[in-house]
Amino acid sequence: MASHSSGITISEEVRAAFGEANVNGSVRMLKVQIAEERMSVVAREAPGAESQAWEDDLDRVPALLDPKDACYILFRTDDRSPANNGFYWLLLCYVPDACKVRQKMLYASSRAQMKISLGGGSFSHDIFGTVPADFNKTGFAQYLKMKSSAAPLTESEEAKQMEEVMSAAEASCLVGAGGASSSIVRGVSFKPQDAAAAAVKELVSGHGPCYVQLGIDEAKEEISLINKTNLAISELGAQVPLDRPAFHLFRYDHTFEGKHLTSVVFVYSCPDGSGRTKSAPVKSRMLYSSCKGGIEAMVEAAGKKVDLKLEINCGDELTEETIVHKLHPPPVAKKEAFAKPKTAGKGPRRLTSRTPSPSSGSSPKPE
Repeated sequence: MASHSSGITISEEVRAAFGEANVNGSVRMLKVQIAEERMSVVAREAPGAESQAWEDDLDRVPALLDPKDACYILFRTDDRSPANNGFYWLLLCYVPDACKVRQKMLYASSRAQMKISLGGGSFSHDIFGTVPADFNKTGFAQYLKMKSSAAPLTESEEAKQMEEVMSAAEASCLVGAGGASSSIVRGVSFKPQDAAAAAVKELVSGHGPCYVQLGIDEAKEEISLINKTNLAISELGAQVPLDRPAFHLFRYDHTFEGKHLTSVVFVYSCPDGSGRTKSAPVKSRMLYSSCKGGIEAMVEAAGKKVDLKLEINCGDELTEETIVHKLHPPPVAKKEAFAKPKTAGKGPRRLTSRTPSPSSGSSPKPE
């Protein structure tokens, strides 16, 4: 077994399964995951019986993906590769935002060497994504369209881009581990621009607009101010963009059970391509996801903790009912203890007497 730069090894099982599928075409997909410092096959799927073309089977990929666990999907096409006397494959690298930073690092750093170990000439496309919709038939078509319209990256450019993404992920880990001071927010995560920092302070203090939208200036690697305004809670959903991620801060002044309350609501919106949304670029999604801790730390540095955190795909999910329910969840009804009926005959202890048999000759004894 070959050792990778990440220290992860590909098991002989993976090599054998890939080699067999590459020759006989009996397998459409192999799901590979990293566990105990090695890669192993955890699932395999045959071609769909009703599929008209191999692209149709891409719609079965999302069902193999977990919300919080990364994986590789080795997807066999029906196109023949003369270089290896087999088929062309797609290498699908799925790294969801919710998975741990160590997983993100391992899967990203092991991806290139995995291709080399299995035969780089076998893979016609290498696709990285953070949501299941990146890998279905529609997502693949969008990937091909984007690839044909953009200048191809060199190997060094692709490596540099991934290094930037992983550095941002590390920053998220450090901030989330308790480094919520302004020095860490500025030194490890992206630095907030002056206008962004001032808007957050105004919102927290109650002297400025109740709504602030922040974004990432990827060219400058800074947190930027997109918008600030006063609006009603019912108007929040209309502020959520459908084609790019964004951070939203809302100061919610309201009354609950006779008390006046001021709550800071932090919303991270990231369109995944479902519904009315257009999936944001992978790099943008990962950068925004890694900076969530830094935005929350900005609020704390301004003098208040975030009272409610939400992650949404589009503004339709951001309603007053949802916010109020999550800020003030209804009490859970307590189940009354089942009163076990008394066993028949049970009760206060009583004294009784027995009449002895003539042969015993003993006197009655109290019980």
